[in-house]
Amino acid sequence: MSTVEVTRADRKTVVVSAPARNSVIEVSAPGVAGPPNVLSVGTVTAGVTAAVTITGTAPSQTLDFVLPAGASYAHNQSVSASTWTVSHNLGFFPSVTVVDSGGTTVIGDVSYITENQVSITFSAAFGGKAYFS
Repeated sequence: MSTVEVTRADRKTVVVSAPARNSVIEVSAPGVAGPPNVLSVGTVTAGVTAAVTITGTAPSQTLDFVLPAGASYAHNQSVSASTWTVSHNLGFFPSVTVVDSGGTTVIGDVSYITENQVSITFSAAFGGKAYFS
């Protein structure tokens, strides 16, 4: 590979690498820049798998999104207990909110057994609901 010094029209010198001694190197001035691309957000929908598509032709294009819906689970603890073991089957470690049968938010000790099961321990036995998201 050989190098050649080329002087541009603006009198700046650049070094160009050529693959062989007898190669032809075409040097030209860059064209006029086109208008800047404009991306607009189109639709945002819920789906099973996240996806993004771009439509249109530059400089005016649209992005459409498919976002996985947030999973949640509500557990009804109908039998009073001081420890609730709940299989929520969400496949992740969710946040947990517990309310007693009167609708008051209750604080318990949450232990994640697996990504699909939680144990919640309270100081006294009661029934209510646990919400997972």
